[in-house]
Amino acid sequence: MKAYKVLYHINYAPNYRDKFLTELGKYVDLTVTSYKGIEANLQDPEERIGYKYIPLEKKQFLKFHFNTKEYTLGNEDYDVIIVGYSMWFLPRMFNLFRRKKRVICEGLIYGSHKDPITKMLRRIFVNARQEGILVYSEMVKKRLVKETKKPIIVFNNTSYSKSEITPLPLPELKDKLHVIWVGRYQERKKIERLYDLAKNDDRISIRLIGPGIREAFADKNSLDNLEIFDAAYEDELKEHFQWSHLVFNPGGVGLLAMNAARFKRSIVIDPNSHHGPEVQLAIDADQDFIDFSKMDNIKNYINQLFSEPQLLEENAKRLCEKMENYTIEHMAQQYLKAIRGEWN
Repeated sequence: MKAYKVLYHINYAPNYRDKFLTELGKYVDLTVTSYKGIEANLQDPEERIGYKYIPLEKKQFLKFHFNTKEYTLGNEDYDVIIVGYSMWFLPRMFNLFRRKKRVICEGLIYGSHKDPITKMLRRIFVNARQEGILVYSEMVKKRLVKETKKPIIVFNNTSYSKSEITPLPLPELKDKLHVIWVGRYQERKKIERLYDLAKNDDRISIRLIGPGIREAFADKNSLDNLEIFDAAYEDELKEHFQWSHLVFNPGGVGLLAMNAARFKRSIVIDPNSHHGPEVQLAIDADQDFIDFSKMDNIKNYINQLFSEPQLLEENAKRLCEKMENYTIEHMAQQYLKAIRGEWN
């Protein structure tokens, strides 16, 4: 019999989160509640193994969600309630004020809203009755310690297991620098900058991989040194990384930092874009941050790589080594520390 019965409230539990939930379910009797992935253009797993799952129906007014199950389920026989932090889900957030249950707050905490009301509500919620807070990254912790004295554990958000760290040998850099970008097309990711780069520098060959790119680039002229591929997974994705020398990320970065790390490719990131918490991995591994809005900066960086190609291997090695602390196994152990009350 597992020692802890845990209720975990999150917005969505799509397929890329399922491996972590299954891992955590090995150690605790886990019940997860969330809304259907399709409501956020996400794909839910076909089968959930190792944990119980309660799907919720949206009851929404404006942007706020009012499904009272996110509170009343906590009245049942659970030892610990983990509350995924979001002010848009108020019944869930009221769990943070419970007196007779162990409650843990969890999440990114900081969003795009910076108005005084949001700041005031955040201070109320992060200083409520929960015993501690689980956060996505060290950057979040550094901000949060200024607003609360609650103990904080960093779990290093990821979607990959140890078994998925498969370092690939780096191809020799000859006359072309092979650059890839992988992800779903979104304006905030600014991959048009890579099209402009390919257009202005024939020393590089670029592959853009992911859904929506082909449609977004339909009006652009084709380039000999830029290829577009649809979504790639498993062996096909591995083949793209085998071909590559490194990853260029000209806008907001997310799980692409993890993909680069697990295949042992360095990543170059635009410092002036809004990034997901996964950027912490690139910071920890001392990756290069270059302003992609300035073509001369990128060209100078490419010049450096051709003159010092060993930098590709050195940067990639650091990133891959840091990936050890960004696996679902590590993440689950951090959650377990909080569930056991081991906050020190």
